[in-house]
Amino acid sequence: MGIKNAAKKTIAYAKRNGARAAFFAAVERLSDNRKEKYTYNELSEAVLNEQKQEYKALAETGGALRFSIVVPLFNTPEKYLRQMIDSVVAQTYGNWELVLADASPLESDLVKEYMKEDPRIKYFYLGSNEGISENTNRGLEKAKGDYIGLLDHDDLLTPDALYEVSRVIRKSMSRNHLTQFQTCPIRLIYSDEDKFDDHKNLYYEHHQKPSFNLDYLLSNNYICHFTVMRADIIKRLKFRKKYDGAQDFDLVLRACLEATLTMPMATDQIAHIDKVLYHWRCHKGSTASNPASKMYAYEAGQIAIGDALKTFGVEAEIAQLPHLGFYRAVYTKDIFSQRKDIGCVGGKLINKKGRVAGGIYKKDGTAVFKGMPFGYSGGLQHKAVVQQDCYAVDIRCMALRPEFVEVFKDIAGFDYVDTFNDLQETVTDKAPGNLQAESKREYFDKINSLTEEEILRINLKIGEEMKRRGLRVMWDPQVVRKI
Repeated sequence: MGIKNAAKKTIAYAKRNGARAAFFAAVERLSDNRKEKYTYNELSEAVLNEQKQEYKALAETGGALRFSIVVPLFNTPEKYLRQMIDSVVAQTYGNWELVLADASPLESDLVKEYMKEDPRIKYFYLGSNEGISENTNRGLEKAKGDYIGLLDHDDLLTPDALYEVSRVIRKSMSRNHLTQFQTCPIRLIYSDEDKFDDHKNLYYEHHQKPSFNLDYLLSNNYICHFTVMRADIIKRLKFRKKYDGAQDFDLVLRACLEATLTMPMATDQIAHIDKVLYHWRCHKGSTASNPASKMYAYEAGQIAIGDALKTFGVEAEIAQLPHLGFYRAVYTKDIFSQRKDIGCVGGKLINKKGRVAGGIYKKDGTAVFKGMPFGYSGGLQHKAVVQQDCYAVDIRCMALRPEFVEVFKDIAGFDYVDTFNDLQETVTDKAPGNLQAESKREYFDKINSLTEEEILRINLKIGEEMKRRGLRVMWDPQVVRKI
């Protein structure tokens, strides 16, 4: 990012969130830039040829699924259009079609030249511009593949993108003893991505994504690129014009919520490939280069989250966080009555020095973000300030599903007290001296008599019990307790 662009972002951030928040954001960004040592390593010709041979052998058996890559075009610069098409033509997996739905004022002679060379390229001139959602839907209608991938008109796929996606699908088919791709349990596949500066020929900001994390998705569209969906599902759900600007987020939310809140075995339906398969191009005016260039998109994303939750019977107010494109769901009713998939929720612990002391833990007991200044957001993806599912939270700032109160006592050896909801702005603590306050004092007296190791053991045991019962543990870092 250039100095001028960085200065503009800092000033805009300060106007939205105040000078103090802007200071912390600038310091953290500077620290992140110093730490970033990302290099995108292109695959060798030997590896690419090996993948091509594997595809050739698969195609000869008649077992190669077909991909449709749908791209809506609108006044795409010829340089970007050519590079985008070339990135698809370069795929080591050959059974694909590139569906170009063009809403530009004039037809593309360039694409017609490509079509003469490769019949897998399908061009549909729409004649009018109905907006990104409707234009893409026209492309979906023409797609004939078993799975459909989404590609922006100025971005790039890595040459192994479809090969890697096909491997995931074929493994699922084999594991479930299936022969028809439309019956494959996997409904959505997403990969890691990076950004590409077309002026400097530089790849940067590697977005290394986690395995599917529902509450992180409800905080921001971390899935983003490269996304591939089973054809029957994406054609049924479609893009919705109401959410133009965040139409892809709306689609992914509905596809994922449908699987996770209404169907069993959701973990087998959404797959993550931990490899960069997509280069998000940065140029003047692009959202990748300048997030503030499309403020309407973030407002559309905010609406999309609330509407998607409401579709599945969950009432929540969606607040925008200081960082563009990041949100927080504030549940208007008891979270446990609305989200049957959640077993407990927890918040962030801050020590007297103003640094993170705990609150979210990995399976091995690592306290994520421990030692981080309170004003930091956790890097480019702001994971220290957004709701997300995790292995365990902390009993010093935790609310538990009522039916697990006795389980807590069996694990901890003392009675459970809610230490989470009293910290939220929507909940007013009762006057000191009442039964609730007395119980809380006794609870913390007991906790304070424990060592940090003993507290961690209880935290992890509760997390383990939630996982055993198939429930999520949700961390909400906007709820903070000082210890």
